[in-house]
Amino acid sequence: MTSGIPPDALRGGPRGSVHFFFIMTIDNEKTLARVQKLAEPYIESLGLTLWGLEITSGEARPLVRLFLDSPEGVDVEQCASVSRQLSLALDVGEVIPWAYTLEVSSPGLERRFFKLSQLAPYVGQVLDIKLSVRRGDRKRFKGTLTDVGSEDFELEVEGKRLRFPWDEVAKSRLVYVFPDPQATKTQRKK
Repeated sequence: MTSGIPPDALRGGPRGSVHFFFIMTIDNEKTLARVQKLAEPYIESLGLTLWGLEITSGEARPLVRLFLDSPEGVDVEQCASVSRQLSLALDVGEVIPWAYTLEVSSPGLERRFFKLSQLAPYVGQVLDIKLSVRRGDRKRFKGTLTDVGSEDFELEVEGKRLRFPWDEVAKSRLVYVFPDPQATKTQRKK
């Protein structure tokens, strides 16, 4: 095993393509911390913030993905600029010890949450979460965010209020709810 990648990490995919299955290890977490340390000063110099950073499986090699955000939003040029600068810095500094694909984007409408502190502005909105441990007979929950504490948060799920410790959350994302066209027409008439 090299860099946390098992020898059988490559498997055949559809139409003869190769898919890379990535396993997160402590070494990879250290790599993410180095990427973050390198990327943040440049990102902040553009007036942006680093919303999140992840390494996932991709076509034939791991995908290093950065999500940028700002109150005014993020445009394609800003993402391209960060991608160019960061790609050069990562290659020169040999920060990532294996072949990778770099992707830089905004978090989007259905943004993933990387830290508990990111949830507070979204109270009243719908979240979809996947737990790392089962609660009853399930790991996935979808409900309205009603409260955010210092170590946990509360969702209203199927009429019940449930608290979830952040350290049990494997993935959490916002569910974008499209506006009801009929309600929008009614509001315009008032």
